[in-house]
This record gives sequence, structure tokens and C-alpha cells, in this order.
Amino acid sequence: MIQIDPKQIERAEILLKDIPNGASKAIVNALNRSVEGARTDAVKKVRERYIIKAKDVSDTIQIKKATYDDLTAIVKASGSPVALSKFKITPSSPPKTRRKKPIIARVTRGGGGPIPGAFVAKMESGHVGVFERVGKARLPIKQLYGPSVPQMLGHESVTEYVEEQARERVEKRLEHEINRLLKGVGK
Repeated sequence: MIQIDPKQIERAEILLKDIPNGASKAIVNALNRSVEGARTDAVKKVRERYIIKAKDVSDTIQIKKATYDDLTAIVKASGSPVALSKFKITPSSPPKTRRKKPIIARVTRGGGGPIPGAFVAKMESGHVGVFERVGKARLPIKQLYGPSVPQMLGHESVTEYVEEQARERVEKRLEHEINRLLKGVGK
């Protein structure tokens, strides 16, 4: 959770007292720009640790922007476990003939390994996934999954980085917004 230091809020109110809603404008703008940056930082940091496309991460992250009535900005991720096929798998498409070697999956950089009994298949819908048989028979099969985006974002190194960057960004943005509004008064 990112909060603006009460001293900064007080300073904004003092400096912008002659501008209608000046402090609120500065705070809302600073929070909203910072929350956008936090999403970008989150995607970047997740991709440093996990082998996943940026779009697969950013599509699960929602932003609630601050308003004059509610000076709260929130970055929230929701979603279920991500199909293993969205990470790095070898082979990445179904082979033409029966494969002798096991499927190799890497979810994190420097991690991963073979998955005995797993296979890559293309479903009628066009979805390519990593599956394994539930029993001895050909069917049923079940798809294999990696962690969900909220789990990836919850990793300590990711969370700490995103929060630290957001704190720094909101401080800088607030200063920028205060200065921008003050310059606008002199015109």
C-alpha cells in the first residue's frame, strides 16, 4: 500500500491554498500517474523472475484511479493459475510423431525441468496446452498450470520493488504537480 506522507499533503495545501482544489488536484494527479507506473513496474519485475509475456501479466492487473472524493489509487491483480503453455515449454507445439523425451517446462528463470508423462496437444478450440493423463486410459486428460499472476506479484522481491518504486514515484510526482499548478497561477 502506498500512502502520501501527511507532511507532503500539508505542504501541498499550504502552497496551493490560493488555487481552488489545488492540493486535491495535485494529489489526485500524482497518485494516478504513480499507479500507472506501478503497473508497469509490476509487469517488469514479474518478467525478470518468471518466463511469461508482458501481455499475459498486464491483462490481469486492474487499476482504480484516485478521485477528488476518494484519494485512493489501487493496483490489483486477479486471476487463476496460468496455463503452463504460457511459460517456456519444449517443445512449444505438438510434435508430428510420438515424443520419446519428456516435456521440459521453465516457469522461473534458472528453474524448471522435465515433466514425466506430460505432453503438448492442440485442442479443437486451437488452444495449445501441456496435459497429462488422469489414469491409464487415453482419456480423461488434465491441463497443467503454473502460478497465477497474483501469486507471481506476491513474491517478496516483486512486492518490495513495486512498493519502493511507487513510494519514490508518488513523492516526485506530487512535487511535479505542485510546481505545475503554481506555474499555472503566474500566467
